[in-house]
Amino acid sequence: MAEPTRDLPAGLASVLGFQLSKCGWWLEQRLEEALEPLGIRVRHFLVLAMLDSSDTLSQQEMSAYLLLDPTLMVGLVDDLEARGLCERARDPADRRRYAVRITPAGRGLHRRARALADEVGREVFGPLEPGELRIVAEAIGRVMRPFWAEQAVRPRRKG
Repeated sequence: MAEPTRDLPAGLASVLGFQLSKCGWWLEQRLEEALEPLGIRVRHFLVLAMLDSSDTLSQQEMSAYLLLDPTLMVGLVDDLEARGLCERARDPADRRRYAVRITPAGRGLHRRARALADEVGREVFGPLEPGELRIVAEAIGRVMRPFWAEQAVRPRRKG
């Protein structure tokens, strides 16, 4: 019986999409572990990150950005609101819309979570020099630009 090797088989290593997919999965798993002591999951962190950089966002806007079914977004906001990390109110201009805003407690937790996310990123991307990391980030941004443009007009999938 052959021993497992540390190297990825060439057939998989040569499939860039596979490598990128697994890199994203690995980052998410590491971040889930890092965030556990804060009592939040990656999706909660991402909602707080959006709210921290915006005055208010609607649940629909956030579900579109995260490519989540709106019912899942409601649950995430419910979780955060129950902990006093965000608050929502009906939009006076559109009673069907909830405007969500981060609270001071949410900003504090987001800062702590962001520090953990940055630490995980430094560990995972540690083999790259800062210039290489900038190149990767810029390249992925260019690759993803048409995807995000397409998502702006496509219905959301359940996630």
